Amino acid sequence: MSGGRGPGYDQRLARERETFAGQEEIHGNLPPSAHRWSNRHVRPKLEALGVPGLDELIVGQIAERARGLSRDAVVLSLGSGNGDQELGWLRGLAAQGLDNVRLRLLELNPEMQARAEASAREQGVADRVELITADFNTWRADAEHDVVVGFQALHHVLDLEHLYGQITGSLTDGGVLVVHDMIGRNGHRRWPEAHEVVDRIWATLPPELRRNALTGQLDEQFVDVDCAADGFEGIRAQDVLPVLLDFLHPSLFLPYGNVIDPFVDRIYGHNFDMDNAAHVALIDKIGVLDDSLLDLGLVTGTRLTALFHPAPQPLRVHGNRTPERSVRDTRVVDPAGRVSFRPGGAGERLVRGAGIVTGRMNGIAHDDWAAPSVEFPVLTTARVDAVEFRTYLPDDAGEHGSVTVSVDGVPVAKADVGPGLTEQVLPVRLDAHRQVRLSFDADWSVTAGGDRRTLAYVLVGLGLLEG
Repeated sequence: MSGGRGPGYDQRLARERETFAGQEEIHGNLPPSAHRWSNRHVRPKLEALGVPGLDELIVGQIAERARGLSRDAVVLSLGSGNGDQELGWLRGLAAQGLDNVRLRLLELNPEMQARAEASAREQGVADRVELITADFNTWRADAEHDVVVGFQALHHVLDLEHLYGQITGSLTDGGVLVVHDMIGRNGHRRWPEAHEVVDRIWATLPPELRRNALTGQLDEQFVDVDCAADGFEGIRAQDVLPVLLDFLHPSLFLPYGNVIDPFVDRIYGHNFDMDNAAHVALIDKIGVLDDSLLDLGLVTGTRLTALFHPAPQPLRVHGNRTPERSVRDTRVVDPAGRVSFRPGGAGERLVRGAGIVTGRMNGIAHDDWAAPSVEFPVLTTARVDAVEFRTYLPDDAGEHGSVTVSVDGVPVAKADVGPGLTEQVLPVRLDAHRQVRLSFDADWSVTAGGDRRTLAYVLVGLGLLEG
């Protein structure tokens, strides 16, 4: 899928400039929980692949090429921001006696470029730094590059195909693209298989760990923010990796992170006190779970550190986290067929309102057809006084009847279900913050033709209504 530039493109571009114009530190302010997780679950994997750290990886790739050239090694940094990292690379190279390096800083924001230019002058390296103020999506390469660095930049790109084409065409034969970026769902949202796990963890968290740094509120449910709603943050994050594999060949490839993300990000991660043994233990446990889910192939990585080249190279990977296993099939919303989310929709929940489903729903098929007995494990987020029960039966349905609603096995209400769309509000009362088994038992069923399923009705939606 190519990212076309539609009528809202200029507004998004303006939003991107506005967001970063005043930011003098774009890679900082990570919570201590992020560093705890990274040091225990990411760094050891990089070290096992022969990489001491990210800076060492980038500087090492530049140094390797600079040593073998009788000219300047040309390095392009994508989305270079204030240039602080890039100028640090120059200092690291100078410490190794390498000064035949020229930096090209590609950045959309002129305010950030001005800060990079001032810093380069202060450090006496302005003659080795070239500023390119341009939009990723329209920039055209006008030089050859020995090293291109995409450090948390590619997930801001709408026209990945155009940018990758420019990078590929400008890399020298021995050139390399260094990637450290986000490769999860667009807008940095959770895919359903991960969202289900996050929701189940969320239901166990004490209030102090659920405070939202953006709103200051305690979030009863995990808020899956779409960061791409009005800008370029994560605009095509899920395409970053698969499209890149169409253009270049990896030699080092480490995907990581997924379920852990909300617990180490800037919204909720600062709630975890790394001087609190219980908080530390929880981050460590989620980190182990995250690794297990990735290694089993039940989720795919949301972050990537990798090297890519114009020609095929021997490949270093961690375990079975290969490029092929790391590409999420985005055509399928929920590959396991869970109904916490509608498989054909955009993440819409089947159960809405003052509660969340904390486990697998039993008795609901992937197409929302209900078996005679259906059960939901539910955690209420507020007092519930009624349940909105919406069902559908084809007009020519031969059988129909009534459905008994039970809470923890105790019948509390009954609904009559007939042909067509039926919407009923049933008096079902549940206390706030209560974990219950909500079940629905139909007194009729039919056996579907081709697949031989025993079914009763289509569950259109279930609303838990506050008093």
